[in-house]
Amino acid sequence: MKPYRLLTALSLSILFLLSGCRVVLVDETLKQAEGEPEPKGKEPISLQSKVQFSKDKLVFRGETDLPQGAVIEASLTEYPDTVTLQQVMNAEAEPLGETKVSETGEIGEDGTFLIVMKRSAPQKRYQVSIQFRPELQPPAVKDQYGEKGENIGGSEGVFNYELDQSEMTGIALFAPLPNLNDGGFYQGKWDLNESQEKARPSL
Repeated sequence: MKPYRLLTALSLSILFLLSGCRVVLVDETLKQAEGEPEPKGKEPISLQSKVQFSKDKLVFRGETDLPQGAVIEASLTEYPDTVTLQQVMNAEAEPLGETKVSETGEIGEDGTFLIVMKRSAPQKRYQVSIQFRPELQPPAVKDQYGEKGENIGGSEGVFNYELDQSEMTGIALFAPLPNLNDGGFYQGKWDLNESQEKARPSL
């Protein structure tokens, strides 16, 4: 048999064999992923707040992209009497954690919140704060951001803290609150900031 006829016969034989076969390619990575829940991504949180104060009360107002029903905590934490006004304004001293008093409010349908607190000791200097804390949240919000806040993405005011020997992640904004004898602080309004020393009077 001539060479070209032999080549043709071999080619035809291979085609006949292939025509009776079905080639199936399997993506092993897709196979492994079947049935596995999709991991949640990190979700950033936008939170802004102002506090308006007078002799006897504080009013926190703010807006956020947190879902309706999420809980926001407003708090007052007292500074020691030995701390100066400059130290408070520049966040150069720590408030007394055991003196913290707080109130909570829920995010409304329009993404805003309002929390009113009593200013029981206007002769004291305080750190005021607005916080999103995962342990205070209803189940749907915990599911979105994690039981410990582990699904919170990069956001202004992200901070870590310990609760019942667990590492938690939340959002916190701060402002100083001088006393009535500090001059010019009888009443006013502050924009809260992730860094207390950067908080400024609000327009």
